Amino acid sequence: MVKEPVRNLRSTKPVPPRLFDVLVDGDDVSIQVKTGKNEYETVPWPDVVSQVEAAKILNIKNMGRELSRHAP
Repeated sequence: MVKEPVRNLRSTKPVPPRLFDVLVDGDDVSIQVKTGKNEYETVPWPDVVSQVEAAKILNIKNMGRELSRHAP
């Protein structure tokens, strides 16, 4: 298994802040977020992707509503 930090590469800080760790074990990928001292929440990558995709779809639907409100 590999555990690697994911950092904010657009940060202006000399050492970009760590957002979370990615855990890779063969084909299984998860993210691990520190929630407290020695406390972590692990989320499977497919769960993250499905929630992001759902948010993108919702955004597209909301953009369509915004356009229809401003139409003559």
